[in-house]
Amino acid sequence: MALDAELEAVRTWASVEPLSFPVVIDRDLAVAELYGFVNVPASVWIDERGRIVRPPDQALGDDRFRAFTGVDSSVHHNLLRAWVKDGVRDLDDAAVRANLQIPTEDLQLARLHRRIAVDLLDRNDTEGAHEHLASAEALAPNDWTIRRGNLPLKGDDPFGQKFFDFVAEWNEAGRPGYQLGTGRDGTTTVA
Repeated sequence: MALDAELEAVRTWASVEPLSFPVVIDRDLAVAELYGFVNVPASVWIDERGRIVRPPDQALGDDRFRAFTGVDSSVHHNLLRAWVKDGVRDLDDAAVRANLQIPTEDLQLARLHRRIAVDLLDRNDTEGAHEHLASAEALAPNDWTIRRGNLPLKGDDPFGQKFFDFVAEWNEAGRPGYQLGTGRDGTTTVA
């Protein structure tokens, strides 16, 4: 899934290597909001009945970003294999519920401002869009989907200095948004 509002950014990324799977472009963050994604790459486990059996987590397909995230992809892969092959989950239903984040009123308003901004950009109202992007960031200063997602909408490099400035702010704030984490030793940390 791509959270980019710029379709060309997704096409560029998706064409680097041939993909054997579809890419959902979640311009309006509807899927991200539905399942509680705060950033990508991430995963959520959904069983055959449509129930979330592991909440959104920073789970990487490989170790390409290991130095940045500190996440060993094999830990997630092993947990996923245990669930798929043996029906063994590392979190029970109570732990899953405890780690599903209910959006605050400020976050809901921030998401609304971002949607309005994307619509205004589609209508070539850059000034109005930037006002709504600023409002979204003020309401949800540590939300990755908003802060990082807004960078290209404002003409900034999503992996440039402003991104790293945001990461520093986020780290100083205690890395909010990632309630669940899988440690290098395979243990699950529940906030």
